[in-house]
Amino acid sequence: MLKTLNQSLRVLNLFTKEKQQWTVREVADKLELNQTAVYRILETFVQNRYLIKINNTKQYEVGPALALFSYLAYDKYNVATLIQPFLNNLMKETGESVYLVKLDHLEATTVDAFEPENKVSFAVPLNKSMPLYSGASYWAILAYLDQALIQSVLEKPFAEVRDPGKLSKNSLTEILKQTKSQGWCVSHEIVTPDIVAIAAPIFTRETIIGSLAIAKPIYRTKEEDVDPLGQLVKMTANQISALLTENDLNLNAYRFFKEKIDQVN
Repeated sequence: MLKTLNQSLRVLNLFTKEKQQWTVREVADKLELNQTAVYRILETFVQNRYLIKINNTKQYEVGPALALFSYLAYDKYNVATLIQPFLNNLMKETGESVYLVKLDHLEATTVDAFEPENKVSFAVPLNKSMPLYSGASYWAILAYLDQALIQSVLEKPFAEVRDPGKLSKNSLTEILKQTKSQGWCVSHEIVTPDIVAIAAPIFTRETIIGSLAIAKPIYRTKEEDVDPLGQLVKMTANQISALLTENDLNLNAYRFFKEKIDQVN
């Protein structure tokens, strides 16, 4: 590792939204570095327009060269812009609500939703974590975790489901096996009454990171509808997985980019 380069990057990483301006002394104190070395690093960044120096206050702030890098990175890593067209298309094709769910260790979080207009649907709160036993959106993830993690979920009391008596360790084990076999799964009223959920896993580089799901009222769901919908959700999830793998992306920054898109819209 190049010591000077590493120190320079540490200096650059201090500039955040919360603290956008730094003096030489502040940087030196924060990083426990020599003030002369810090001054040279900061001035080098100024010469290359990565930072700007405010002469009357002797403070430094982010410069236009970094803004260009930020623009390039935003465009390249904006995972929400890449995925949202698939969510929108699936909503239009099925006429049902579509949800993107992100894995968070032994829980998962709905990070985006596309819901049809002028049609009865139901609201799922975004950014709320749920245990991985909580229905199809979560089973589609759980089925592909390491066996030790699966067992730790199966040992839980299933407290979040509407009727814990309808879901057991043995029945969920069979559901997970079937999910891996067919590549999608379905649940009926597990957490939300009168709702059928159909979901398929999302991967990046063969690592499970989330799921794609549609949800529709039971009264609009015929038994013969389920398999075609499962195949359609699976196909769309596979397309998203291929895109994420191709671009070496995951869902970790999805919420950040979604919020930026929402601010513009």
